[in-house]
Amino acid sequence: MRTEEPRRGADHNVMREVNRSLVLALVKEGGPVSRASIARSTTLAKPTVSAIVDELIAEGLVREIGPGSTAVSGGRPPILLEFNARSLLVVGVHIGARRTTIAIGDATGEEVARRELETPKTQDPALVLSQVAAEAKDAIAGAGLPGAKIAAVGAVLPGLTDFHAGVCLLAPNLGWRDVPVRDLLAAALDDAPVYVHNAGQAAAVAENLEGAGERVGDLALLYTGTGLSAGVLSDGRVFHGVGGTAGEIGHNAVPGNTEPCNCGKVGCLETVASGPAIVRAARRAGLDGFDARDVTAAARAGDEVARRVIAEVGEHLGLAASWLINAYNPALVVVGGGLAAIGDLLLDPLRAAAAKHALAPALRGVEIRASKLGPDAEVRGAVLLALQHSETYYRVVFRA
Repeated sequence: MRTEEPRRGADHNVMREVNRSLVLALVKEGGPVSRASIARSTTLAKPTVSAIVDELIAEGLVREIGPGSTAVSGGRPPILLEFNARSLLVVGVHIGARRTTIAIGDATGEEVARRELETPKTQDPALVLSQVAAEAKDAIAGAGLPGAKIAAVGAVLPGLTDFHAGVCLLAPNLGWRDVPVRDLLAAALDDAPVYVHNAGQAAAVAENLEGAGERVGDLALLYTGTGLSAGVLSDGRVFHGVGGTAGEIGHNAVPGNTEPCNCGKVGCLETVASGPAIVRAARRAGLDGFDARDVTAAARAGDEVARRVIAEVGEHLGLAASWLINAYNPALVVVGGGLAAIGDLLLDPLRAAAAKHALAPALRGVEIRASKLGPDAEVRGAVLLALQHSETYYRVVFRA
């Protein structure tokens, strides 16, 4: 690939950043490499490459690891360079209704530390985020990386989020509304850049890159647990919508449903297609005192009432899947969140309902799979989104 030498004025700064990013990418992905090989690969002048490399070494992003093989033409062997993956860290935070997970990754996304804690039971989001930040800092110090810089933070929440503003608009299961998550968390983490996503979006990215998605460009993830949402990838990018709230499929109304929803409305799909929906359906069927796990265990043991309850919820989820298939025409639908672990007892009626309600042309070739990452999907998605946001070099297409 060819790049131009910097021009005057504003273009000078742009091209300088492009060249710097290109050099860093070559070291990161192709190392160990020499300055001379970088110059040959980019067609940049050797002095330009040397200046950029010296800058990256000074910042700790690149390090010299010693001489390589002697060149064919003789002379001194080149000094090889490699990327210092521990010079930058990314932080992934998944704040769930019951548990919060914090994962620290290096600049390649490899996890180096993790903390889990019960989500603090407080109505003050600032206190929750302050505790999360303290746990993250403690995890970094415990991993022996106290001097490493936090390049980006991915904060994932179970509710409506405005990605552009960094705000949690509504998380009924946390009791949060209009919480400036980005600003609060950034202030507690020494002004590190923070990016806010919902759980469905994060799980979709994780499943696509590391799980059931197999890097399919057009994917929809149906995220069902305490609530219900969806993460949609278009050409590998998260589809946010103009206000950042795309994917909140759980708050579409189901005709005839009169169940009140935590969002304040009545008849939302989430009320009949989620973990709490299983509990309510079980109670109506006479299985009092059962939680979703109890119902699932009973269904697996052959209890017909429990099996009907699971199948009913699966049918509602299949309706949701058909909406995603009709609206977005994905190549793959992944079912994630806590209910995905139920398996075929849920997935078989889900697939049947999706096939019944989806348009035939949109359904053609679509596969519906269960999550591979399970409960790790949200926090891995948080780490991967933080990593993608931190990669500022221009030749990488921004995938978040």
